[in-house]
Amino acid sequence: MITKIKPQEARVDFSFKREVFFIIAGGVIGALVMAIPFTFFSPEGISRAYDLTWVIFGHIVGVHSPISSAIIAGMTIHIVVGISIGIVSGVFLYKTNLLNISKPSNGLRYGLFVGILVYLIFSIPVSRFVLNPEFRHDLIGSNNKINNSNNDNNDNNDNSYNNNTNNNSNNIILSNFQITSILYPISINLLFGITLGLFSSFLSIKFGARYRCPSCDISFSRIDVLQTHLLFVHSTNDDQNQQQITNMKRIVILGGGFGGVTVLKKLQNHFQTDVDIDITMVSKDNYLLFTPMLHEIASGMIETRHIVTPIREFCNRSRFYCAAVKNIDLEKKKILIRSSTSYESTIAEIMGRSGGHLSTTTTTATNLLESKTQSYLYYDYLVIALGSQTKFFGMSDIQENAFTIKTLNDAINLRNHIIYLLEQSDQLLFPTVGNNNISNIYGHKDNNTDTLGELQRKLLTFVIVGGGFAGVETAGEINDFIRDSVKEYYHNIDSKNIRVIIVHSGDRLLPEMSKELAEFALERLHKSEIEIILNQRVMGATSNTVSLKDGTIIFTKTIIWSGGVAPPSLLNNILCERDHKSGRIIVDNYLELPNYKGVFALGDCAYIMDPNSSKPYPPTAQHAIREGTIVANNIIVSIEERLEDRKIFAYKTKGMMASIGKRTGIGNLLGIEVQGLLAWLIWRSYYLVHLPTLQKRIRVLADWILDMFFKRDVTTLKAFVEEEEEIKEDNNADHHKHNYNT
Repeated sequence: MITKIKPQEARVDFSFKREVFFIIAGGVIGALVMAIPFTFFSPEGISRAYDLTWVIFGHIVGVHSPISSAIIAGMTIHIVVGISIGIVSGVFLYKTNLLNISKPSNGLRYGLFVGILVYLIFSIPVSRFVLNPEFRHDLIGSNNKINNSNNDNNDNNDNSYNNNTNNNSNNIILSNFQITSILYPISINLLFGITLGLFSSFLSIKFGARYRCPSCDISFSRIDVLQTHLLFVHSTNDDQNQQQITNMKRIVILGGGFGGVTVLKKLQNHFQTDVDIDITMVSKDNYLLFTPMLHEIASGMIETRHIVTPIREFCNRSRFYCAAVKNIDLEKKKILIRSSTSYESTIAEIMGRSGGHLSTTTTTATNLLESKTQSYLYYDYLVIALGSQTKFFGMSDIQENAFTIKTLNDAINLRNHIIYLLEQSDQLLFPTVGNNNISNIYGHKDNNTDTLGELQRKLLTFVIVGGGFAGVETAGEINDFIRDSVKEYYHNIDSKNIRVIIVHSGDRLLPEMSKELAEFALERLHKSEIEIILNQRVMGATSNTVSLKDGTIIFTKTIIWSGGVAPPSLLNNILCERDHKSGRIIVDNYLELPNYKGVFALGDCAYIMDPNSSKPYPPTAQHAIREGTIVANNIIVSIEERLEDRKIFAYKTKGMMASIGKRTGIGNLLGIEVQGLLAWLIWRSYYLVHLPTLQKRIRVLADWILDMFFKRDVTTLKAFVEEEEEIKEDNNADHHKHNYNT
């Protein structure tokens, strides 16, 4: 029996400031909507009467001329008062829990309440004690001026006649105003209030409070949907008029990259109010990494956190597991996941060890924790978007000695390594640095044949393997970073000793681009003092060298590998059809596995044929995003049994762009080739717009602007593990020193 969860026990993720802002925004929109009838649909008399109201308000606050200023001042007062009443009433309703505008019907009730309240306040106390006396004062003053003018130009009889006429006219004006001030203001203020309520409700549902089920850990944007979820999903058998959902559809998304997150957001938006749809996201990292800007992390151009967005920020209607996928069983429709954090050392530390082995108590605790960190997920619909991993073509020595530029940790480690080499190279010319220290830095036993300049040259040689987008962009960015840093900070380094080398197996760089753009990129890279080696393959590597196919050996401490990608090794164990060359999962035109209905694959791990070119689509972010849209649509129509509305994936690449160094880029946009500064500006603008949140866009833009005016940042970012190792080394050194002294 399932324990019933009462609605009042649900957790609410609530921001009071944000909700108040929604009411203010609703009030502003309501004021604009309220002005429409005045401007376009009001009869002349009513419009003039209400204009007179704004003028009187303006006179009350001391604005008398020109007339337009008085009207604006009066309207401003009305809007401010209306919004203030909306905020006060909204706060009261929130605090007393009488009304929650995340439910649209409640938003309508709230708007009607505010509209009536605004009218009552303006029509009774304000009109009676503030407006009416001011009306009479202005009208009497106007009459006196008219009478004085008439006395100067007419005789007494005419004066008497004009007085009677003016008095009758004034009575008509007051009478008309009193009539129109009853009906028309009511409708106008109700229009203001309804707009305020509905628009505030819309903002609250879209961006406001989230109502989380404490059992499922799923949040809903509307309180009534949560109540329905609690009613049907968590009801007990002895509850009358309640039933548990028996046709729950479970959707599991594997992978938190561009494709997976796109599917997640589309499904959440569509099934936000459908409580019989369960959505789960699984990702080994708890963030979405914006990989096109990863090379700028390595150079310090962008702050590390600015290109990562927590996946939980997207999981408003879904459950999230930060875990690694260990196995996918397509036959039994289940997935084995395991927490990406190992608890063995923690268990041993807490529970203690007995004679070098875990005690019975500790073993029990280990089994308990393993049952919590390792579990199965069952699905009805599965989305495989696990991305790719670096491919080393079986060369274990390169895998051991090369840096990669695939993950956030890769970029941070590469940056720290480059800065470390700059620091050590700068110190080579210091007289206090002895031969032993130099040997330790580079690993040489005999320093007699090498000069300090040659050592510095070897330390500052950086080899990038691969001349595709990733290799060229990385080479251009770190070349700028190294040379700018040397110019600003490392004055003992000779810039002639800096070597940045691209080794590419093809006959030209950037084979995805046209020959003209590739030649332009080659020319600009040469001008930036980057060496290009074409038609050569890297055959092996050590900690100090890299060897090429023709026998050339390059002395270097830095090898950056961008030679290719492959699907995760996990997919090799799945019994499905895969491409023999790339190892990617083969899918049909609907991005569905042919022999497993309800299982979809997309992104880098999927082999998707382009119907126009009969070639597989490239594994790029723009393709993954469009693939995610198609997968989400096909899941939706499948659940809703509208298979005739399924869509095939047929996408024509919008273009390709690459940054090749400081303020220089190349690109092909819809068949139009651009290069130089314009291409670089388009590259930055495009990726800035496609960052997942407004906050990240602002932060990245700020980083770019600051980089134009300030020096490079050469601080290293040590990992927690590195700091622990340093502490252990210091402790060991102290221990040896103590033994020596003893």
